[in-house]
Amino acid sequence: MQKNKNILAYILILLPLVLSIYFFINLEPLIPRGYELAIDAYVISKTLLFVLSLYLLSKLGYFIINKKD
Repeated sequence: MQKNKNILAYILILLPLVLSIYFFINLEPLIPRGYELAIDAYVISKTLLFVLSLYLLSKLGYFIINKKD
């Protein structure tokens, strides 16, 4: 059971890192169709929300790793 928790924790740590790198390279998925010219605030807010969710997800992974049974 502990091994499964460790695997889950490492996935929760690596997944946000991989997604962050993907969205750093390719910003297209964050831009909705038809908003190419007026997207500054939209992209900034969605990016901040995305970064916060990735941060919380990685903190959950670290919590699972450091949790003492």
